[in-house]
Amino acid sequence: MVFPIRGADGEFRQFLTRVLPVFDAEGKVYRWFGTNTDITQQIEAEAALKESEERFRTMAESTDILIAVANETGEVIFVNKAWTEFTGRSTEQFLRGWIDLVHPDERQAFMESYLGAVQNKSQFIGEVQMLDKSGKYRWILSQATPRFRANGTFAGYIGSSIDITERKKAEQKARESEQRLRSLVESAPFPIGVYIGKEMRIALANQSIMDVWGKGNNVVGKLYSDILPELHNQRIFQQLDEVYTTGVPFHANNQRVDLMINGEMQPFYFKYSFTPLFDASGNVYGVMNTAADVTDLNIAKQKLEQSEENFRNMIYQAPVAMCLMMGPTHWVEMVNDSMLEIWGRPRELVEHKPIFQALPDARDQGLEALIANVYTSGEVFKADERPVDLLRNGKQETVYVNFVLEPYLDGAGTILGVLAITIDVTAQVLARRKIEEVVAERTKELAATNSDLQKSNAELAQFAYIASHDLQEPLRKIGTFAQMLENRLGQDADEQSKNYLNKIYSSTSRMNALIRDVLSYSELVKENEVYSPVDLNQIVEATLTDYELLIEQKGATVHYEALPVLEAIPLQMAQLFGNMISNSLKFTRENIPPVITISSTQLTAKEKNQHHLDATLHYYRIRFADNGIGFKKEYAEQIFKIFQRLHHKSDYEGTGIGLAMCKKIALNHQGDIDASASSEKGAVFDVFLPTRRTGR
Repeated sequence: MVFPIRGADGEFRQFLTRVLPVFDAEGKVYRWFGTNTDITQQIEAEAALKESEERFRTMAESTDILIAVANETGEVIFVNKAWTEFTGRSTEQFLRGWIDLVHPDERQAFMESYLGAVQNKSQFIGEVQMLDKSGKYRWILSQATPRFRANGTFAGYIGSSIDITERKKAEQKARESEQRLRSLVESAPFPIGVYIGKEMRIALANQSIMDVWGKGNNVVGKLYSDILPELHNQRIFQQLDEVYTTGVPFHANNQRVDLMINGEMQPFYFKYSFTPLFDASGNVYGVMNTAADVTDLNIAKQKLEQSEENFRNMIYQAPVAMCLMMGPTHWVEMVNDSMLEIWGRPRELVEHKPIFQALPDARDQGLEALIANVYTSGEVFKADERPVDLLRNGKQETVYVNFVLEPYLDGAGTILGVLAITIDVTAQVLARRKIEEVVAERTKELAATNSDLQKSNAELAQFAYIASHDLQEPLRKIGTFAQMLENRLGQDADEQSKNYLNKIYSSTSRMNALIRDVLSYSELVKENEVYSPVDLNQIVEATLTDYELLIEQKGATVHYEALPVLEAIPLQMAQLFGNMISNSLKFTRENIPPVITISSTQLTAKEKNQHHLDATLHYYRIRFADNGIGFKKEYAEQIFKIFQRLHHKSDYEGTGIGLAMCKKIALNHQGDIDASASSEKGAVFDVFLPTRRTGR
């Protein structure tokens, strides 16, 4: 029993009194033995501990942190309200068992780690997924600190846990974002590099930039200056240092950079940027290098400039009157002497001025609308013996001209201006009119004048043919001189010289092909071709024989159904089928054997009307379908224009004339052609041809 006893100091202290009996030999109590123990401090300590536990429970119940207490065996003996609200279990349920709340994939590892800490009486920290009251797993960060009794013995753990699901999601997103960024950089089709520190140590270099450098793939961790020492005298190092020092980006356009490739300095052109990279404190810690190799573009630009120069020379030296008018104001960009003679104006009064400002006397004669329509629609306009009133050499005169107005296009098919080709037929017209007044007396003279007029008209139609023939002689000389140069160099020719010679041979070969195609195209306008019945099945068989080797090399399959017999020009039908099959064999997808299908169907009256065909004739649709690369639908009209290409000449061979020839052949036969395609299904070309000509 515990009794309060006043001490010498007058304060009551708590004593534990024990009274025990003392027995004699017979088992009878013959005395009592009593002890008193001062337990005041023990009672005060227990009271303090109880008060401390009450304060702990109060604090634990009032916090959002997940608080739990475990005994020396690791068994949970207390959880706060935050745990019950998180799990949806009552305190009693939780204390009976909680390990099933841990994700099955992590349960065993978590328990082994926790019990290991209990055995070692060490601190426990772990991340684990636990089931919440909604049935979803959330990430929990748990930390358990060992607790000890007053006598130093291990009493268990006080654990605190927090929900870190959002942080884990953010970390996952950050990792995914970083991985996506790295993947984007690595797979980027343009060069990207990151250089760290003032010494510009390479921290990141994607495959594109390593390919450009030509120094192999083992560059990360090395100094930029060690990898590319040849840039020392090209201001590249100074540019990088200025960006790192000032924090101001640097951009360069079409900058020539000489790189050492395979032991030889080679010129390249780049559009590149050096962008400073800042840390969280706003200090520059590195530079990011992005670039685009525009070497081919600059070479193409140089070639274009040369081509434009050749075009200018062609206009100035043309045997017919020519002028080029640019833009919506029809600015006179180029004009040759023959055209100046027709206009009766000196060059300085007309060149580099809008046409109707240079020739105000030509206004209000309908020419404004004609030129404007060609510029806006792209449609060619032709006129014969059109009268034009001009003030020539100070005298008002009526000039009769045959002329063609053609759209002048860039490589993308955009109309830049109008090209005018003119023949002055004033003398012939006046002569013919005079002859018409005296028809009876001057029949022979009239016939001669008409003959001269027809020859003048033919000059315009045969201009492309003549120009093509005239181009062959300098082309042959180029090939001959290149061959002589190669023979002269012999074994002393270095790789660069051989490369230049190969490019010359390749260019002359392409030009030869272009001339041949231009000649073939120009011959399509002949009017004396003989029409006869043509079996299209025989045409297909002959074409397949011509392409037998290429078909075998590509593993191609050509299907064709029973095709009709048409009244047509046999040679042009062979050209049509040859170009269409060649086109399908050319534009194939990699690692996919070509499949070409040729079929025919008769057109209904509605279909003829849809395609603006002669309603009095019977038409067949000859369909050429393939599984090649196809093309975008917006290019369906452009591909039939002469010299129009959808791909770089280095990607696919050809001159850009084949489909234009097919279009011309179809039109010659009072038919037409159209196309449709997709990148997944290949191309489909429909050729519409009548069974006979009009009037037969």
